[in-house]
Amino acid sequence: MSKSYVPGDEADAIIARQVAKGNFPSADAVVRAGVRMVEEYEADLAALRVKIDAADAAYRRGEYRRSPDPEVMKADITARGEARLSRKS
Repeated sequence: MSKSYVPGDEADAIIARQVAKGNFPSADAVVRAGVRMVEEYEADLAALRVKIDAADAAYRRGEYRRSPDPEVMKADITARGEARLSRKS
């Protein structure tokens, strides 16, 4: 089923640039990739909202850490983030 859309001058320029650089074989491929990215973005956003809701609920239950010093908190967050990233590798 063929559909027609008018993306506008700015989007046309982006699409043409992507095809010219050889990143995509056609304008249709650029648009399909863009649609997939929108779907991925929406899924990521929904997952983030779930995490935020869970964190808010945990906070309301009193499940949080107190840190008297911002530098200590920053070091703790950094260390936990680095540990999480190393487990993913």
